[in-house]
Amino acid sequence: MSSANQYDQRNIQTMEMVYGRGYLSAGGNEEVVKILSSVDVKGKHVLDLGCGLGGAAVVLVGIIGAAKVTGFDVDRQVLDRAAELILEQQLDDRIELVNGQPGPLEFSDDYFDIVYMTAVSCHMDDLGLLFTDIFRVLKPGGCLVGSEWIIRANNESFRKWDNLLRERGLNFYFKHSEAFLGALKAGGFAEYGLIDRTEQFAEYSRQACSRVETELKASLEQNLGVEGYQGFLDWAYKRYESMRDGGMLQCHFKAVKPIG
Repeated sequence: MSSANQYDQRNIQTMEMVYGRGYLSAGGNEEVVKILSSVDVKGKHVLDLGCGLGGAAVVLVGIIGAAKVTGFDVDRQVLDRAAELILEQQLDDRIELVNGQPGPLEFSDDYFDIVYMTAVSCHMDDLGLLFTDIFRVLKPGGCLVGSEWIIRANNESFRKWDNLLRERGLNFYFKHSEAFLGALKAGGFAEYGLIDRTEQFAEYSRQACSRVETELKASLEQNLGVEGYQGFLDWAYKRYESMRDGGMLQCHFKAVKPIG
């Protein structure tokens, strides 16, 4: 795995103001449950890859019934915040947090029943290496499931969003659906596919932009400063517009490791 973008305390506070405790992006508990609706999680050991602030890990154990979740992230600060949430929910006996390094996953072959990840592969230039490594750590019959940003069209709305991220020095490597699915196939997966959730995520984003401009404005200006607030608002709107105007897709995905 390559290194994802790092979050400082101010970033973390901002994201939780906008998206809720335990989350760095929209959707919250409802979206986690939706992503996993076709997967039998009860009693399973799940790798939450790029677990962030711990919201999904808590849902996996506390709501959906996973026996154990290993939350992996390369960012120590988000893991520290995740640990606070997990302790508050009294789930620290079933959720383990691992601060790993970029590169191959340091887990044994055939180790996890399920790998869950959201907005992780968009940080990886080489999806083939990522999916091959995930395939390795999954048990036969296990599945990779999550959500991801996918290029729909290289149009003006996509380029504005992509350029903004690059201007801010963030590492994103968005792929078209053909490249994403092709990398899953090359990694050894079967029964793989995408489900388009762009309309719902565009609505999540529209609502978030509205809240940032109204009820959250004072708190965000205090946290970020006036200039930082304007930058965050511009970021939020450009992401929303990239979906609204046909540049980006937000998709759920699922892929199965064959038995034998």
